[in-house]
Amino acid sequence: MNVDNRMIFCHDNLDILRGINSDCIDLIYADPPFNKKKTFTAPVGSSAEGAEFSDIFKEEDIKDEWLVSISEDQEKIHNFLEGIKGIEGRTSYTFCYLAYMAVRLMECHRILKDTGSLYLHCDPTMSHYLKILLDCIFGEKNFRNEIVWCYTFPGNFPKDFPRRHDIILRYSKTENYFFYKKTISTPYKANFTSTRGVQGSHKYEEEHQKIRHEKGKTPEDWWTHISNVSQWRSELLGYPTQKPLALLERIIQASSKKGNIVLDPFCGCATTCVAAERLKRQWIGIDVSVKAYELVKQRLAKDVEREGELFYEKLVKFSTDPPKRTDQEPDYLPQKYVYIISHPQYEGEYKVGIASDVKSRLGSYQTGDPGRNYKLEHSCLTPYFREIEAYIHKKYENKHEWVQGDLKDIQFDIEHYEHENE
Repeated sequence: MNVDNRMIFCHDNLDILRGINSDCIDLIYADPPFNKKKTFTAPVGSSAEGAEFSDIFKEEDIKDEWLVSISEDQEKIHNFLEGIKGIEGRTSYTFCYLAYMAVRLMECHRILKDTGSLYLHCDPTMSHYLKILLDCIFGEKNFRNEIVWCYTFPGNFPKDFPRRHDIILRYSKTENYFFYKKTISTPYKANFTSTRGVQGSHKYEEEHQKIRHEKGKTPEDWWTHISNVSQWRSELLGYPTQKPLALLERIIQASSKKGNIVLDPFCGCATTCVAAERLKRQWIGIDVSVKAYELVKQRLAKDVEREGELFYEKLVKFSTDPPKRTDQEPDYLPQKYVYIISHPQYEGEYKVGIASDVKSRLGSYQTGDPGRNYKLEHSCLTPYFREIEAYIHKKYENKHEWVQGDLKDIQFDIEHYEHENE
């Protein structure tokens, strides 16, 4: 692991995520902007005064480099975004938000251990779109739960049912994931009697039923255990979108163990960090505002039994610079495939493009062809993938991304391309 425990980064989280070694994080809880199309600000006089974040996503906020990376590494997401763009246009808030989220969720997947899990907190504004993104990145088979966190507080909605729940999408990286049922089991509400026992067991012996009753049950995927803001009013700092400690503690207990590393890439007022410290986990927080660093020390001194504020003043680390990966050589350059794909219908024309996984890219073409006649003619793994692709498209006549020429000549030019600095 190349990042210290109790570290707060104040920087764009994409740069921080890209600097973390692969396969080293046990649990990620992400509470990103919900695409509410407004700016959230902590009230003057509150503990979180000065905290602010924008939940507005516009075309100028989206970097072309993100879209290029998605097209090369995540064909499914590229096609999904193209569909959104076709319906709403490139300038739509939805397209821009999903592009922003996609590149960050791709990095979250990379840095998770095979036993790790991601909990993505959202609401019905974008939850249906984010579910598709996560299915593309983590795989549909690794979707574990759509958790509904229910809550209540006063308010009148004359023409609608009150909106009083959030969505938490839970994914594992593989099927070999941590889940600690015992740490989150809740008591049965009904008192045990030898005549009724506990449902869900074919063993009706009284002693066995007593044991099951004492162990309790695994909570369902609708959570009402912190349903009223009055239950956690004492925690409130005035930070917009603050979540209760008990919510984070359930997530951390369910999907990590003591000593594991918990990461929050949108840590805000640092609830995840505080909950992780209370449960004796290691933690890393990322936020664009320095307020997160101030609040985590303040909250740790108050909510965690240690030696007072100075204890965490010394232990909590702060950085505005992304970490440097140590799981790669210092002069490492990322490599991708430059590929050539043909189709008998287009004689003398070849698709020359870039992909991290050429088999997957070929498969995406085959999906749209009933005869599955697309053929992978050649692929070359190289750190100069973008230079080579641009060179081929410039040298040969082309129609969009299909070039016209002799297959052997195109293959030769790809294999024998001389990098300008060599």
